[in-house]
Amino acid sequence: MTIASFRAAPRGVVSGLLAACVLAACASSPSASRPKTLDDKLAERGYKLGGDIDRIQNWSIDGWSYIDDEHVVFNAGPSRDYLVTVLMPCNGLSSANTIGFSTTVSAVTKFDKLVVRNTGFTDQCPIRELHELKRVKKAS
Repeated sequence: MTIASFRAAPRGVVSGLLAACVLAACASSPSASRPKTLDDKLAERGYKLGGDIDRIQNWSIDGWSYIDDEHVVFNAGPSRDYLVTVLMPCNGLSSANTIGFSTTVSAVTKFDKLVVRNTGFTDQCPIRELHELKRVKKAS
């Protein structure tokens, strides 16, 4: 009888520990695997989303930064940055050699397309939105 109770006790303890570990893993995994939002990605780079705009003067654009397959930051001087959002994920944006834009006026508008050039192919991605970006302290 002592042997039987000895064997039963560890099984109960092991089962209890396993259940606790499984519950702890379930409780912690959603926050650990939660995809980053656009606000998170911008904060990591020291930006906050500003107001919606109609155009960016194309003569002032002097650089760009990849955010994700739907978002690029256009730099237009030391304190002027803009978020360009495309209509759908843009192939090759993450590894683009150059990014341009199609326009019929002297500004980038919501009616234009990003032209993404990579080794071996070019893709055109319609622009959905343009936003000003505000500089903030980088999130760590």
